[in-house]
Amino acid sequence: MEAKAELRRAIKERLSRMTENDRRVESQIIVRELRKLMPAAPAVIAAFSPYMDEPNITPLLTELLNQKNVICMGKVQGNHMVMHSIESLDDIGRNPVSNIIEPVENNLVDESSISLVIVPGRAFTRKGLRLGRGNGGYDRWLEEQMKRNPATKTIGVCFDCQLLNELPTESHDRPVDIVLTTGWHSQ
Repeated sequence: MEAKAELRRAIKERLSRMTENDRRVESQIIVRELRKLMPAAPAVIAAFSPYMDEPNITPLLTELLNQKNVICMGKVQGNHMVMHSIESLDDIGRNPVSNIIEPVENNLVDESSISLVIVPGRAFTRKGLRLGRGNGGYDRWLEEQMKRNPATKTIGVCFDCQLLNELPTESHDRPVDIVLTTGWHSQ
């Protein structure tokens, strides 16, 4: 859909205008607010390793690992994303073929045990609509996850400049339960 591609370009431009300090400060606020939404340990939590233009949630991931939570991240296998657990942030790296940051080892997780998913996105609305990077990986995985465990909660995180009033959507787009930015979050 051309509208989505144009919106991704516009969001990329907005993100490029953020300073390193802006990203650091907004990331710290997002992590502080995410802490309040975490389930009691131990839990199985799916998350992501952030790119430079995404909120840096790595301090929270380290805390969650230290609290004996199981942290898992998506690994692309064929046309699907499959969750693999990590024991530390050293267990993730850049896939040399796809250039995606993902777990290095193959430690499959029983995805039906995942109680919470922290989801990245290019943009979100206050109602939880999400625009991804365009490959549909999270949408397909979230669709399947809701079949495996309908109680799984999803939290989308983004910088303030990524929160929009509306997004173009298609039938395969999957919303999140909560959207969290520095100045606002839905509940």
